[in-house]
Amino acid sequence: RLFLDSASALHHFPFVSILITIMSTLEQKVEQLTEATTASEVVLAEKESKLTSASAALDKAKTKLKSLSPEAQQTLQVNDTELPELISAKMSAQEEYDEAKKRFEMNQKYLLIFKEKASREK
Repeated sequence: RLFLDSASALHHFPFVSILITIMSTLEQKVEQLTEATTASEVVLAEKESKLTSASAALDKAKTKLKSLSPEAQQTLQVNDTELPELISAKMSAQEEYDEAKKRFEMNQKYLLIFKEKASREK
């Protein structure tokens, strides 16, 4: 017989069953990585927005300080401003963004690898 039904193929060729299991596992992994990549992309966008807001707030505070008279600038101490909190917020937002970007890029990389592997196995 040239064409075997799937039950006959599984009975006569046990490696077909193993191949089907491998394909199922690869397809599941691709699906999981697709979901993880999509989720990490959403988180990355949120962290980018937070970083943009923190940077804008810091820039606004710097501009406000620069617009003060020279006399006021000389008497002003850093602790009298909101700069320490804004700098800290920006640094924290930058770290969160960098971590989210790494996670997204790693998910994307492995998704491509598993997609290629799954397409070669077909």
